[in-house]
Amino acid sequence: MKIASNIIAALLLAVSIAGANDYLHLADSCYAARALRANGDKADAKNARIMKEAYRKAMEDSTVLEKATEGYVNTLYFCFRFVAFEEKDRQIHLDSLLEASASAYKLFPKNKNIAHVYASTLSMWGSERNMLSSLKEGVAEKVRDIATEAEDYQILGRTHFVLPYVPLLLSWPDSKLADKYLTLALQKNRKDIYNYYFLADLRYDQDRYDDAMELIARGLEEGVRPGFVLEDKRARWHLKELWKIIYRKHRNKLSPKHLEDSEKIKKEIEAQRAAKKKK
Repeated sequence: MKIASNIIAALLLAVSIAGANDYLHLADSCYAARALRANGDKADAKNARIMKEAYRKAMEDSTVLEKATEGYVNTLYFCFRFVAFEEKDRQIHLDSLLEASASAYKLFPKNKNIAHVYASTLSMWGSERNMLSSLKEGVAEKVRDIATEAEDYQILGRTHFVLPYVPLLLSWPDSKLADKYLTLALQKNRKDIYNYYFLADLRYDQDRYDDAMELIARGLEEGVRPGFVLEDKRARWHLKELWKIIYRKHRNKLSPKHLEDSEKIKKEIEAQRAAKKKK
């Protein structure tokens, strides 16, 4: 704990003395260590502040503007998801993230990471408002078009899966395309645990319980990537929550292999609960 505190102090000092060309390196280093001093699935607010300040400073250097802008919106997106704030301020934070990611996308529309953050944020922003108003304003179409341009199969698949078919208003969501894009997303990146979760969620919706369980087991086997600790832990939580639903409601439809997988998952959950109680 003392070592972590010393690291944070050193980073704060570095922000104050870094030269223009050093800010990006500092910010990237902080982003790589964004899970440092996390409490559960909540990131350390001080480290988040360092990241934001360093990326903002780096954005003043035109030679690294795109890289710094990408890091900045990634940081804002991470902070919205993993840094604690008052629930009453949620809309303020979401509006700020939307404004920043929209501006970044306007500057660098070919940057796929920026496009991913913007499409994800726009999707959240639309879903948290009145759904009918968002549909009338074309929010869903905008998310689809951004994701299509960036070849972001995860967002495309999820968009086709979760959006309702509304004749005359939203007639394009297609379950077959959801299947196609979510399958492509997993093929493209087998390390992103959310790709397993989103496809497993679709398989569950299709009443393909064994296939969903296979994806859950495979996703959990991926473990936690060193550079995505909080993100992967949350994705694993989603996989386990989906497993609970399938096991509780449909265990009699599972194959012996996936019943065996279920026992392993159950033991892992029980071990985690026991470890938390000891703390």
